[in-house]
Formats: sequence, C-alpha cells, structure tokens
Amino acid sequence: MITTERGTRNAERGVKTLMRPLLIALATGLALTSTGAGCRQKMADQPYYRPLEESDFFADKRASRPLERGVVHRAQRLETDPLVTGLTAAEWTRAREAGAVVAKLDAPPLTDAERLMRAIGAPRYAPSDPTKVYVDEYPFQITQADLKRGQERYTIFCAVCHGPLGNGQGKIWERGYLTPTSFHTKEVNDAEVKLKNPVEGLGLSRGYKLWGHRVPMDEAPVGYYFEVITKGYGGMPNYSAQIPAADRWRIIAYVQALQKTQRADAGGKK
Repeated sequence: MITTERGTRNAERGVKTLMRPLLIALATGLALTSTGAGCRQKMADQPYYRPLEESDFFADKRASRPLERGVVHRAQRLETDPLVTGLTAAEWTRAREAGAVVAKLDAPPLTDAERLMRAIGAPRYAPSDPTKVYVDEYPFQITQADLKRGQERYTIFCAVCHGPLGNGQGKIWERGYLTPTSFHTKEVNDAEVKLKNPVEGLGLSRGYKLWGHRVPMDEAPVGYYFEVITKGYGGMPNYSAQIPAADRWRIIAYVQALQKTQRADAGGKK
C-alpha cells in the first residue's frame, strides 16, 4: 500500500514537472496577448506612408523620397531609345529645342503653337515632315515567333475593338462604343458596316488628321503605332502598363501582316 501511494505521488510529481513548461508558455502567451497587442498590431498592419504624405523622420518632411541622381532601375532604358518611345533622334532634338523655347516664355496666355509644344499624350509631329517624327523600322528583327506572339497579344488586347481582321469592327464597337480606326484603306469583309461619314475616308490616321495631314494607316510609320499603343488616343486608353514595350512592337508587326494579307490575291496584290 505504501509502495502504491509512493508511486502515485511520484507519478503526480512527474506530471506536474512535465506540465510546468506548458503552463509557463501558456501564461506567457496570455500575458503577451493582453499586454502585447501593440506589437502584434504592428506586425500584422505595419506602418507606412501614403504617396506625398508628410513625415517627421526626414528634415524636408517628405515621406516620398526622390531618386538619387543617376539612379537607373533594373531594365530601364534611356528615354530616347526607340524601343521604348518609337521616336527618332531628330524628333528628340526638335522636342528639346521646343521645350527650351517654352521654358523661356512668359506666363499664359499661350499661342496655339506654344500649347502644342506643351501637349502631352498627343502624337508628336514636325510641321515640315510629320512622318519623320517616328521611326519607320523595328528596333529589333521580327521573327516568325514574334509574329505569333504579336497575334496572341493582338487577340487579347486589340481585337475586341479593332476586330480580328483589323477593320475596326470588334465586339465593343457592336455594343455602341466609339468606332475604332480601321487599319485598311479598303473593306476586307463584304459584311462590313459602312462608314457613317464616308467623307472621313477609310483607314486614315486620326492622329495625323488632327494636325492637318492625310496619312493612311498602312503608310503610317511603325513608331506612330507604338506611341498610340503606349499613350492611347481619343477613346482608346493607353496600354503601357498591360503590354511590355517589346510586345507592342510585335503587335504592330502583326497589324502590318494583316494589312498585307487581307484582300490579297494569289499574286500578292491587294
């Protein structure tokens, strides 16, 4: 009987010994829960500054820090690289010269020419030769794989408005949206809905038309297409965030393939 009682006491002592770390951990957790809510909150919802919010940490009170001089983020290209602008070196020279003139001007009112120099988002052009603003060659060699990729991207981002044939008659247009520009100067489908205003001309660039130049889309330089995709135009939003620069060029290559293949006979003539 004594042996049994002693064994029972030893067993209870062993259980208490094993339970002690668990109880300590549980008590510590409860204490942290009750007194350390702030720590948990900071981990779950870490403090941050909204753009342009004031900060007491920096002497200039600016939470949004400017980039250090000369900083270039990974994969960034110089703004004058045709791969990311579609503009010629001559246009950059002209734009800089025009910008220097504007910088010296007095306060508004501005002339129409001055407003044009300050315009953002509208296609650029040189009054003497508008087609030389944009590059007319691709910044890299277009391969069959590039065309395939361009077709895929066109189907995803462009066909819904411009149509699978590039004639400006996609599904969005059927539902009352603005009629997109056709990439063709002739109808490519017998079932095509006719222009509401035939005087406008089929397949004319609306960007060039705005500046008084009659340029068919199949004659517009590839750099012009690139800028419109990048910045948007009229009812068309910009796609710079959705479509990487290289894919924009591939889409343009596919558009030009559509222009050359629709309504073409066996001899290759339109």
